[in-house]
Amino acid sequence: MADDYFGAILVNVSSMELSIVNLKTGTQVERVKSTVAIGENIYNHEEIDFETVADAVEALRGFLQVIKDDGVTNYRIWGSQALSTAPNAEFIRDQLFVRTGLHIEWLSLGEESFVRNEAIALDLNNYAELVQDHAAIIGLNSGSTTLSFFGDGNLVASHNMKLGPIRIKEVLQNLRATAPNPVDVLDDYINSQVDDFYRFLPHNLRTSSNQVILIGAAPINNYFIPNDQISHTLSRKQFTKFTNEVAGASNQYLMERLHLTEENVELVLPEVLLIQKLLTVVHADKLHLVNLNVLDGLTTNQAIEAGYHKYHFEDQILAAANDLAHRYRVEPHHMDLVRKFSLHLFDQLRTLHHLTARDRLLLQVAAIVHDIGGFIDTHEHYLHSDYVLKQSEMLGLSADETQIIAAVSRYHSTRTPAEDLAHFRQLDPEKRLTIAKLSAILRMADALDDAHQQTIQKISVSVRTNKVIITVFSDDELSLIRWAFNYKAQFFTDVFGLQPVLKQRRLHK
Repeated sequence: MADDYFGAILVNVSSMELSIVNLKTGTQVERVKSTVAIGENIYNHEEIDFETVADAVEALRGFLQVIKDDGVTNYRIWGSQALSTAPNAEFIRDQLFVRTGLHIEWLSLGEESFVRNEAIALDLNNYAELVQDHAAIIGLNSGSTTLSFFGDGNLVASHNMKLGPIRIKEVLQNLRATAPNPVDVLDDYINSQVDDFYRFLPHNLRTSSNQVILIGAAPINNYFIPNDQISHTLSRKQFTKFTNEVAGASNQYLMERLHLTEENVELVLPEVLLIQKLLTVVHADKLHLVNLNVLDGLTTNQAIEAGYHKYHFEDQILAAANDLAHRYRVEPHHMDLVRKFSLHLFDQLRTLHHLTARDRLLLQVAAIVHDIGGFIDTHEHYLHSDYVLKQSEMLGLSADETQIIAAVSRYHSTRTPAEDLAHFRQLDPEKRLTIAKLSAILRMADALDDAHQQTIQKISVSVRTNKVIITVFSDDELSLIRWAFNYKAQFFTDVFGLQPVLKQRRLHK
């Protein structure tokens, strides 16, 4: 086949799947699924069963044969975030590589949510209409749920909850062995988990009514969505009726009614009860079931990166970062100014840093979130920023990119990588250099508003033989800023070999 064709393989907790797509036209030419489940027990803190590796290898070799038969030379394999959390995930990944030659790239939850959002935006016909007012995209993963909120056509917030159908299924299995009324107890369990999660959302998100776009509900999708379509709309009343029917039904009845196998019938009740609760808390007007998943998102993202779509979704990444900063009460005026100065410095210093457009995006995110540690304690807030960011699932960013942003935030203030070698040596050399360059730029930008007073609104940058002249435009006394700049600029010299020099130009002489 031509170079336009791409093969994507996704290894998930309960299945493995291959999709071959013509990136130029968006046409899917192959879709193959294997029900080999190598990680179904990981939510009980169990390791991946080594006995399933042989089955996984056989399935992957089958995928490779399909790829070869179709003449596809461009293909990649990803593993879900849930699977990567298994205690022996790296051992399993290495065994699969040795036996198949396929190296699994672990996805983060933020990446999974982001690529699904991309697929919905490009493939759902009435997407623009749905997100124009208030809408929530609810994405179900095996062990977690992501809620992305939209208003006026733009993402306003994205949050992850550690509760998903397979995780709930394992709770239900335990309840059936111990509780006299397991369905009622399970419903209470789901309600408590969702309520604990939802009370931390901003007030406006907790009170707005939403159109709900639901993805990842495979058993329900298979029943409601016609074979020749990717979506189906239900009213709240229709879904509530369906929930009541499922809650009181036997597995045998559900298998016949919903055309399910024994493998996935156990997911129906957990899935339905979770969705019913989520529809309540987001004040859903209607439910739009969409038969797209992470695999569809990965091929969509590949088509975007290949230049076959003019749409780019980096604004969602920045909106999610802004939401995170707002959640931790970052001072917005300082944040906006540091972001403005950081990007100006980055653009004017391209001949020095040779970083990529993606690095520029990471710098922008770091400038937004670098002060979130102040919510915990202003003393050594940069260390708290590092910790909080490492524990955050940031929309659209890989685990490595989140680590870079956490490290850049750690080094924006007092400490530098040179003074923190024990922490810094854990990173590979290329990543260390990127962090050092981005940190050097962010440190100077932050110094230009060290007092958080916005006394400087405009700067210009000029690169000389041995110096970088940064001219600031202000009529104010800048003694503190000069001191902070001179202190923080030393690391810039260490990294780039040029001495930053601060000059002031008065606006009114």
